[in-house]
Amino acid sequence: MKFKPGIESLETDNVNVSHSSPVREFVTLLLGAFGILALIYAVSGLLIDKAVDWIDPKTEKALFSDLYNAFDDAESQTDASVTLQRLVDDLQQCLDPGYEITVNLTEDSSPNAFALPGGKMVVTQGLLDLVSSENGLAFVLAHELAHFANRDHLRGIGRGIVLAAMSAAVLGSDSGLDAIFAPASLAGQARFSRSRESQADQRALMALNCHYAHIGGATEFFEGLKRRGDAGDTAGTISHYFASHPDAQSRVDALSALGGDSGFAQGALRELPEALQ
Repeated sequence: MKFKPGIESLETDNVNVSHSSPVREFVTLLLGAFGILALIYAVSGLLIDKAVDWIDPKTEKALFSDLYNAFDDAESQTDASVTLQRLVDDLQQCLDPGYEITVNLTEDSSPNAFALPGGKMVVTQGLLDLVSSENGLAFVLAHELAHFANRDHLRGIGRGIVLAAMSAAVLGSDSGLDAIFAPASLAGQARFSRSRESQADQRALMALNCHYAHIGGATEFFEGLKRRGDAGDTAGTISHYFASHPDAQSRVDALSALGGDSGFAQGALRELPEALQ
């Protein structure tokens, strides 16, 4: 007679029999690890924000002075750069970042502008080619001034350093796993960036109304990107505006809604200064 094991032969309290799923345990551990990392990142972000508030502009410029070399070496006082600087200076009467802002114009063909630590604003030729009015350009410049005023450039750099350190410590710099988990690790940074971009748009709209007594041209830059088909390009040349940032149509809608709620008027646009055409 052959032995036929029955269900009763597999004792439920047998220590040699596993009653858990390895896959479930792995997923639980993975989720727990991500939860701990998310908590560390959140706490680090709060500490970074506090530290940024304690860094005065003079110290900021000293810490990041090496960033200016690439721009200062190629900088020349052209009519275009002087005109840009004058417009930025005028806008600071309505949106004061708290320290001097120096503008550099580069020949980059991608439409962009960005803030560097210590008070350096970089504007590309591609941006000048995209906008068609002084008002449209002024909104983008005011947006960057808002980043300076909010110290977003420093907060973003701090969070980027934390993410890089966490990735290297947990995954290893050459493990290959960082490419797999990068999208998840950047989720918190993306939410932070979108929030800061929206805040900068709001302050820029206020500054535009202050400077021109209306908000005409506020959406010109984003409308231009939509016409070019760049509004959804998160990995291309305009990553400053749309990588982890609200898309163009969302920003147009938000600005239109804010302008209407605030009672701001639309007005005639000023022609782009000849030196910038």
